[in-house]
Amino acid sequence: MTKLKRSLGFGAAYAASTGLVVSGTAMVSLGNGFGTGGLAFAIPAFTGLIIITMVAISYGELASMLPGGGMVGEYTLPALGRLPAILAVLGGYLVLVSADGGTQLMVAGDSFESLTGFPAAAFSFILLAILLVLNISGVDIFARVQIPVVFGLMGILAVMGLAGVFGFTSQTPVDNPVLNTDWGTLASMGAVAIWLYIGMEFVAPLAEEVKKPWKTIPAAMIIGVCTIFVVDVLFGWGATRFADLAEMASSSIPHVVGATAIFGATGGVIMTVVTILASFSTGNSYLAAIPRMLYGLANEGLLPKWLAKVSRRTRVPWAGMLVTAACMASVLLYSTFAKGGIELILNLISIACTTWLFSYIIAQIDVIVLRKRYPNARRPFKTPFYPLPQILGIASCVYLIVFIVPDMSQRIVIWSSAAIILGAIALFAVIWLKRNRLPLFTPTDLTHTQNNIVVRSESLDDDFESPLTAPAALQRETDGEVR
Repeated sequence: MTKLKRSLGFGAAYAASTGLVVSGTAMVSLGNGFGTGGLAFAIPAFTGLIIITMVAISYGELASMLPGGGMVGEYTLPALGRLPAILAVLGGYLVLVSADGGTQLMVAGDSFESLTGFPAAAFSFILLAILLVLNISGVDIFARVQIPVVFGLMGILAVMGLAGVFGFTSQTPVDNPVLNTDWGTLASMGAVAIWLYIGMEFVAPLAEEVKKPWKTIPAAMIIGVCTIFVVDVLFGWGATRFADLAEMASSSIPHVVGATAIFGATGGVIMTVVTILASFSTGNSYLAAIPRMLYGLANEGLLPKWLAKVSRRTRVPWAGMLVTAACMASVLLYSTFAKGGIELILNLISIACTTWLFSYIIAQIDVIVLRKRYPNARRPFKTPFYPLPQILGIASCVYLIVFIVPDMSQRIVIWSSAAIILGAIALFAVIWLKRNRLPLFTPTDLTHTQNNIVVRSESLDDDFESPLTAPAALQRETDGEVR
């Protein structure tokens, strides 16, 4: 059996965790948030940081306990059963890559066209092809590309923000209000704020390729979201000192508007390049993470077996990569023909955010259920103050779904779109499971899932903290708990 290659350290894990977060659409949300709310948008941004940290803690515990590529799918199997596992992955992440992946490429194409005049759609498809080739070439290539891109992006945003905050620029500051809207609207900007961090868990599907994942993955997620908050607020603060907030709020590239206001035309060019690199980083993260989730579910018999195919030469799940790229290409085609601006981008973000938050809720329920069902199972990373982070995290995710956007009529469109998508996925899952004579809600045994990860993974070395070093002992321990 060809196994995934375990070769990634903390730098690659951190880059994978933040690679989706510093995305083209995240920067659109960043610029739109500060344009709409003014500097006061830092308040919902901080609230979003608290919420996402609680979610990250839950993913950290689950990843330390079940360090497999199937991520939330494999966490959910021993907690809630097969149907919720399929919904958590396909509903949360395949919808995401479909709704957001093509949008990211569209943002990159628009930015490149504004810079060079080259057709946006052509550039977007060329970029997708490059990303697919890079990821099929091996996980080491992913790491070599992702690490410098992510650290470069973060550095540029931080420098621009500091220059704006301290006035290290020749531009003239403007007198913008700290609160550019009413408190009610600001309070309803939770979905825009959470999008600044959402995706920090994209390092978890690389668990079979990360060294000491039970240590590295939680650290990468928590440090990553804290870094993002600091850098984003610095840039937003700097931009609000120089930019026309109304222009930022209405633009499809508000972060470019902000950078241009700080540094003039040079700032606009730099931020346009940053946007292209950010979309590149996001696409790279999608093609790294989503195929591994599909690979994990396919290995459990929850998706067609061909999705578990791994290249013998480069040892990557190439079949899942082709499916992921096809999802991104389909929405890119739709976005190209729809010719949507900021409204289309924000609607797609909101739909993806709704189904993604649904997956976050399932993950946090998984932690609670597995704590009750397997209280003595080895957890190298444990949630502090359990179960408070899970309870608050679930409540926050529900609140964000309910108040996904300020306008009620738009909420109904987003809720109904998300419900139709989740319903279609549930129908597929029921048909697939019934066809294969698998129960819908009966949880699998924890040891069964852990043993599957052991069999298909490269060695976790001889580190005594590994939760997978003694599956036989765990079997003896859990037999009395479940039977």
